[in-house]
Amino acid sequence: MEARTSSPAAAAAPLPPGRSPSGDIPAPPAGADPPLPRLFRLQALARPRPRRPLPPPLPQFAWRHASRARLLQPERALVPTFGNFALSTATMSPDDWWALDCRHGRALVESCRTGTLLVWDLVTGDKQYLPLPAHDCSGYNGAVLCAAGHTDHRDCHLCLFLVAFVFSDDRDFITSACVFSSETGAWGEITLIVIPDALVLPKTTALIGNTIYFLLDNNSIIEFVLDKHSLDLVEEVPYTYDQTIIMPTKDGCLGLAGVERFNFNFNLWSEVASIDGVVTWTHLRVIELEKILAPEAVSACMVGAIGAHAVGCAVDADVIFIDVYPRIYMIHLKSMKIEEVSK
Repeated sequence: MEARTSSPAAAAAPLPPGRSPSGDIPAPPAGADPPLPRLFRLQALARPRPRRPLPPPLPQFAWRHASRARLLQPERALVPTFGNFALSTATMSPDDWWALDCRHGRALVESCRTGTLLVWDLVTGDKQYLPLPAHDCSGYNGAVLCAAGHTDHRDCHLCLFLVAFVFSDDRDFITSACVFSSETGAWGEITLIVIPDALVLPKTTALIGNTIYFLLDNNSIIEFVLDKHSLDLVEEVPYTYDQTIIMPTKDGCLGLAGVERFNFNFNLWSEVASIDGVVTWTHLRVIELEKILAPEAVSACMVGAIGAHAVGCAVDADVIFIDVYPRIYMIHLKSMKIEEVSK
């Protein structure tokens, strides 16, 4: 990935008065563990390696945006694609917990009642509670990942983890980022930039190398570089934000998947750097969903003017998840086989 200079629209900003990171970790809620939401998708599958036996597969999930009218506050639940879970899905309630992210065998969920975050190991069932950073915000998103140096993602439950949290305030349009470390048990320093008229969206994130990418509601992308602890604004994406997800490509670039607003054409894009270092979007592929979806699914969406939404991916498996309300489908990009994974 080519290095980018800061966009003119995004400038470094000082920490406003009264806004400081919180490092205190509250005790888990008293009593029994609260019900958890239906499980989402894994952002990436464990990549097989030669001459080593693979453990049972980790659960896969599909990102869910059930309400079109509440784009900034969708029903963020976890939908299993097969039943290898540490806890029963019968105990999970999307009314109490919202899913923010899922990667490398861990889910990051938020309590709707207490304002705390929970990192949940999907294989062992282990849970660790942590507070949201003590700041007002109008839009936010989070990502969970293994700590630096851990590359074998088949045993992530044995390693330390990080939580990157990015949030925006519509009063001053300051976007902030900070990282929680399970090693220190605290949030780190806060990094700030100003992005006029833009808020972070609660949509899927992309982890590429040491950089995490988040979607904004002005049809652009923000990148958070973990080792430099820096935020930067990436150029606009080709599609409107409510139809699009960002994703890593198999060759380590930033990718994009989206369904055109007024039809069922599913498009895949990738960033490409030219010889002079200019990064642009290149159109890779278009899939006509009307030809592979059941006719009744297409007609139901057309009658309701809902359309289809890209909602998740499993890059190593060449799988894309799409939401054709009220169902989620899994598309195998190599075979073009399509499977229904939830209702």
